[in-house]
Amino acid sequence: MVKRKSKGNHVPLIIEPHPVDYNGYPFITLIQYRDSHDLTVIDNATNKTITAFVLDKCGAAGLNEEAVISVIAEWYEHHADSYPLSFEFSKKGISGVMSSIIQSYPIDFVTRVIGPLPKFNMTENSRVRRRRKKQVPAGVEIHRYVTF
Repeated sequence: MVKRKSKGNHVPLIIEPHPVDYNGYPFITLIQYRDSHDLTVIDNATNKTITAFVLDKCGAAGLNEEAVISVIAEWYEHHADSYPLSFEFSKKGISGVMSSIIQSYPIDFVTRVIGPLPKFNMTENSRVRRRRKKQVPAGVEIHRYVTF
C-alpha cells in the first residue's frame, strides 16, 4: 500500500503577534487559509485544526457584528484564559445562532496566523472506576422489607 502525501503546505505555519502599531481589538486574529484572508476570533487550536468564529460571515448570517463583538470582548476580558469562546456562547444560550459563523481550518492549509492563537487542552479523559457486582453467596438469606 502506497501512502499519499498531503496536498497541504510543506511550509511550516507562521504565527505572528499583532503589529506594534495595531489599534484594533486584541482578540481578533487574521488567518491566511489557502488564498483567502479571514478575520476571526479563535475558539481553540490543536495540532491538526484551528476552530474559529469568522467575523467576515456575520453579515451573510444576519448577525449584528457589534453585538457579537461585545459578547466576545466581555469573554476576552474575564474568561479568555479559562475556557474557549464557544463555552461563553453556550452559557449565554446563543451557540445555535453562532454556529453559522464557526469554521474549522486544517493546519496543513493555513500558511499564516496574525494575532492570538489560544490552545485549550480539551482531550482530557476522566476515568470512571466501577465496581463489579458481586454474587451473593448461596447460604445467605435475603429479607425484603416493605415500607409504607
